[in-house]
Amino acid sequence: MKTKTIFMIFSLIMVLLSFSHPTLAIEGDNDEPPLISDDEFDAAIAMSPTSNDYNVNMYRKYSKKQKDYLKNCREKMDVPYQCAEEVLVEILLNKSASRDCCRGIVKAGKECHMEFMNLFFQVYQLKRFSSKKFSKANAIWNRCSTEIGAVSPFSG
Repeated sequence: MKTKTIFMIFSLIMVLLSFSHPTLAIEGDNDEPPLISDDEFDAAIAMSPTSNDYNVNMYRKYSKKQKDYLKNCREKMDVPYQCAEEVLVEILLNKSASRDCCRGIVKAGKECHMEFMNLFFQVYQLKRFSSKKFSKANAIWNRCSTEIGAVSPFSG
């Protein structure tokens, strides 16, 4: 009987300690944006000579076929240049991209969108956020495709 009492007291203490330990209060991935302010966003995409060299070398590693595919995707999207920035802002700051941007993403198709996300997150300034690329890129695709509806990749 005495060992049962000691065991129960020990168990109770362990349970209370485990509930009060601060590491148990972990936030979810989508609770807070990876970047805090616009200044951090500007710093994240700022270019430096070495980062520019890295980006050029990274792009050179793509085959002609891959480059043509990305060029074709960009043409299918038929969206303004700032759409790429809007998508990055959505990923890094949790601010939604415009409807026009979503329309272009859906028009080009999920494969094109995911390939562009892979390209974006190989860029030197963004590679530190690459752990979030798949879930965020997929969430953007889901939101845009729901918002825009089913648009054929080849429809005008």
